[in-house]
Amino acid sequence: MKPFIITLAATALMFGCHGNKQKTTPERAVETVDTLTGIITLRELHIIDRIQVASKTYTYQFDFTPTDDVVRNPQGDDYHDNEVSLTIRQGTHNILQRTFTKQDFHNLVPAEFMNTSVLCGFTYDYTKADDHTALYFIATVGDGDETADMSFPISLKISTSGSVFMEKATNLDTEPIHPGMTIDPSDEGGV
Repeated sequence: MKPFIITLAATALMFGCHGNKQKTTPERAVETVDTLTGIITLRELHIIDRIQVASKTYTYQFDFTPTDDVVRNPQGDDYHDNEVSLTIRQGTHNILQRTFTKQDFHNLVPAEFMNTSVLCGFTYDYTKADDHTALYFIATVGDGDETADMSFPISLKISTSGSVFMEKATNLDTEPIHPGMTIDPSDEGGV
């Protein structure tokens, strides 16, 4: 199985960082480095949105947060791994409440790649927005270094009853979480 290569813009859209140790605008900060340990942490994301599925409104919320686990990538950099807590509701009824880690995708990612990768992204899959039968998300297991461009995107199809089906994602075309995330900071005079 060959790894999928995601463009830098799509990867940046899915990445995030934690803390405020770097002096950059929050929407452009992708990661921070702990000055004492050298461990890199991707930005936390907290997203709440609504989607129409089968003529009903569903609310999903996901929290992309770092764990205490540290992974060394092939370049020798240490990254905190991440987890995603996903909740889906229809009205006041919980359809799904689950936390995903990279281990949930071990059967879709080669073992040797899993050892040097982190759960580096999670987003709603806007390419499936016209399919009103389920909710679709993309989870990405990859090298924490976004310039490596090596990752395995996983498609999650979640039914209205809460069952989860996972497979390799083959078509990625997601929207940025924030309009500024598609702009290369080097295009703005080194900001």
